[in-house]
Amino acid sequence: MIELSKGKMERALDEFLDRVFALPEIESAKVRDVIISRENREISVRKAFEAGWHDCYSDVDLSVKVRLPKDGSISPEAYMKRIDRFGITQESALGYCFVPENCMYRIILRTGMRYDLGFDFEFVDDVALSLEERFDIKEENANWPMENINRFWFVQIQALAKLYRKDYLISSHLANMNCNETLVMQMVLRDLEYGTNHHRYGHSEELEYVKYLDKAPFRTEDPTFDRIADHIYAAALAYDKLAVRFYPDYQSRCGCFMEIWDCYNKAQMG
Repeated sequence: MIELSKGKMERALDEFLDRVFALPEIESAKVRDVIISRENREISVRKAFEAGWHDCYSDVDLSVKVRLPKDGSISPEAYMKRIDRFGITQESALGYCFVPENCMYRIILRTGMRYDLGFDFEFVDDVALSLEERFDIKEENANWPMENINRFWFVQIQALAKLYRKDYLISSHLANMNCNETLVMQMVLRDLEYGTNHHRYGHSEELEYVKYLDKAPFRTEDPTFDRIADHIYAAALAYDKLAVRFYPDYQSRCGCFMEIWDCYNKAQMG
């Protein structure tokens, strides 16, 4: 059961830092302006968490300072691809996406914890670091990379958090964007079915996400809230169904998503 109380979220941050500081190349971490090191961690974690916490919809703005070999044997780009070394895998994360211009990952874990994980690099002589081979990578479908799937589920949580914070404009934009993503999936599948990406006429396709509209389980007295919620819910169910067409062994993520949604809803109800 997912719990996003303030105390639980603080403990989750502390546990995540266990993984971070287990990596010898990490010099320090920072949340907002609070620097956390191995030496001051015990007294700094609470201060760091307080600096960024507002409610259960809050993410943690965490950056890590990484020491890389000065000889260039490991580039920042190569290092940042190994997000699994920080415990971010298909099993632990509901979704995530990389923002290259900011050297940052945006992450939603299956526990409901959200992180903006950024990287700051320094290059020194006395670091010996090798990135072991990664064995957990699944075979990619070039027609729909796993990157798309991970990004979709992160955006779903973004839309949900904005919805419960009453930012209906951004939430609706994100929800509509993800509904449109399911349409793109259907267009790619159509191209594969007919062996062409040029269609003078369509085939009266049924829109997958529309099948799930007006079925969101959480209702309010606010019609705008409910309308956006319907689109978020419809996008989730449609995406799960379509993803299997690209990855037959794809495991549904709707269950975890709905657990987080239930947690958000209970927080809103007080």
